Amino acid sequence: MFKNGQVLIQKYGGSSVASVERIKNAAIKISEKAKRGYPMVVVISAMGDTTDELIALIHKISTFPERRELDHVMATGEMVSASLMASALTELGIRAKSFNAFNLQLYSELIGNEYCITKIGRQKEFEEFLQPGSVAVVAGFQGITNDGDLTTLGRGGSDLTSVVMARELGQKVCEKYTDEDGVYTADPRIIPTASKVWHLSYDEMLTLAHFGNGILHPRSISLAKESNIRLHVRSSFSNVEGSVIGPDGDDSVPIKSITCCNKYVYTRILGITKQDAAELASNHNLPFETTIIEVSDNSVSFGYPKSDSFEAITYCWEKAAELNADRVETFSELTTIALVGSGLLYDKNLVDNIIKTADDCASIIKQHSGLRLSLAVNKEKVSEALLLLHSKFLQ
Repeated sequence: MFKNGQVLIQKYGGSSVASVERIKNAAIKISEKAKRGYPMVVVISAMGDTTDELIALIHKISTFPERRELDHVMATGEMVSASLMASALTELGIRAKSFNAFNLQLYSELIGNEYCITKIGRQKEFEEFLQPGSVAVVAGFQGITNDGDLTTLGRGGSDLTSVVMARELGQKVCEKYTDEDGVYTADPRIIPTASKVWHLSYDEMLTLAHFGNGILHPRSISLAKESNIRLHVRSSFSNVEGSVIGPDGDDSVPIKSITCCNKYVYTRILGITKQDAAELASNHNLPFETTIIEVSDNSVSFGYPKSDSFEAITYCWEKAAELNADRVETFSELTTIALVGSGLLYDKNLVDNIIKTADDCASIIKQHSGLRLSLAVNKEKVSEALLLLHSKFLQ
């Protein structure tokens, strides 16, 4: 095991290695660190849209491919990237070698619907390679079962691989290089005046990831939190400092970011008593995942992933019948906006002001939960709501 700070752990996303030119440019950046004598582990994603292209390829053969075969096809993208990067580094005079799930024995187990890496089977050999100035280029997104079958870790799974590398090698910092130089107060493509957020807590970043910010995989954030590993989000194309995600965040910035997504559906049961609404909202055994629950004097609203629509809508209609509700409404075309920050935990006036502003944006459903305040608005109102909320509470 290495001492903390002895090994540099870096991860390069698909956009950072989307072409031969970008791979060469990233190799130069990596080589500058290696030449200073650092042993390095560089986790690589597949080039650009390779994973999507591989999925499309197997679907030309089979409409419903077996998961094993789909995983075996998808995992090849990262293997190609790792070998290309190792070759690029070798050309620059760096001692580099590519590794994949097989030759590292990255054992994975199915937890829920996703695989997670549990250990590095050949850790001793891996550590022996990591001499000063050497770079191990690891194919991300993949593991193997005890039977030797390849598995994949889900979208963004290379983030998870890099955090596992940090954990297993005893390192407390993991750098992620991407086409963005950090986490911003909003998506700069939507709100050009958005500014960089320098420090976020694990919980703040995890909440943003669940509600539309795709910079980091949610499971990688959770694992980093469990292992107390700081995540540093940086740009592959510049040397500027990025955003750091860790245990402390920055309480002087009450709201860190506003984000939005279209992956949730909402159902409202109207015409019931406040007590019945409260009892439905407090049920911890719902047959679907909930992201937002709003209770009023005569209604309760549930927000849930689109994939849970059948279970959620069926449940709501059954409960409505039991309680003699007036009606049930389902909204499938709403966009979910989330404001996230530690200030929402303790500043009631801030929460009240945001809710009042949200009413001006015609929000249909809203919920304050800890460090998140969520709003469901009509899609045609999203840009207006984002601009108004950002200008008032994040600038």
